[in-house]
Amino acid sequence: MPTSQLITENLFERVLLEPAKRGARELFVLSGYASASMVTKHFEIAAKELAIDLSIDLHIGMSGRDGLSRNTLLGLQSIPRQIGNRSFNCSLSTRGTSNHSKIYVWCDDSGPMEAYLGSSNYTQMGFGISEASLSHKEVCLPMDPIAGFDYVMASSRGGISYKSPDIADFIDLFDEQVHTSLSVEEPTTSISATAFVDLPLVMSRASDQGEVHQKSGLNWGQREGRNPDQAYIPIPSGIAKAKFFPEKGVHFQVITDDGEAFICTVAQEGDKALETPSDNSILGKYFRKKLGLPSGAFIQRDHLQSFGSNVVRIYKDTDDCYRLSFQPGRNLEAS
Repeated sequence: MPTSQLITENLFERVLLEPAKRGARELFVLSGYASASMVTKHFEIAAKELAIDLSIDLHIGMSGRDGLSRNTLLGLQSIPRQIGNRSFNCSLSTRGTSNHSKIYVWCDDSGPMEAYLGSSNYTQMGFGISEASLSHKEVCLPMDPIAGFDYVMASSRGGISYKSPDIADFIDLFDEQVHTSLSVEEPTTSISATAFVDLPLVMSRASDQGEVHQKSGLNWGQREGRNPDQAYIPIPSGIAKAKFFPEKGVHFQVITDDGEAFICTVAQEGDKALETPSDNSILGKYFRKKLGLPSGAFIQRDHLQSFGSNVVRIYKDTDDCYRLSFQPGRNLEAS
């Protein structure tokens, strides 16, 4: 194939968006490694920039050899509730099999329409939309769509669904350890388990210290015309400037200490908010459930005091995975 067709720049736009502009709507992916944050980011950009609903069918090829962290599995399983009525399916290679290929096949109503192969895993770093990718290079190349589709289908045959209750019988599951990277994500910079920040869920000014925000923070949706469950976690300016979290708009996985999972991103002017980008009520419902409140309830100072904490602690495990702990015993210190 002519070298002029080698794609070395703007891979996300050229491989993962432009075919949809030409009428493709269903994407079949075979990738050695992948991440939940990439999936939600792809759906988000397609909806916002192209105003279309994609259908994504993903097969992760290296889980049979490398296994799968439980955090990664939780992240993948959390995707459907974060993408609304859009279509997503994921299968995983099982023990004794592995495939490090990366092939992206776009289909329209008539079948395979365009296909690309290359070095890019289905991750934000692989497609140049994370801070780490600024010094990272990947390439893709157009290929015959029929041949690509047939190969992806053959490779995913025999895989196990990410929803299967028997997944532990077919894939080695393990707990994430410090100084390791996500098993189905590309290698990332691991962070010490002591790396964390405490984010206050209440106001910190001397005049109203300890009070819950009336129409922002945990009560962001408490206004006419909004979903009352909508919420965000405020990020103090000092923590925002320290760049503890990824750049604004980059998706990353958050696992809670009680087994929940969702995708978050830094948002708003001054990087002052931690949100669940697809639906901010996901975050609000989580905190109301922890506080023992009904959906849509207005959160008050007394609710946090009864729970025993007005601070959420967030640990950084890797560049793509953080842990959230909201437990009694942590409170904003009086100034």
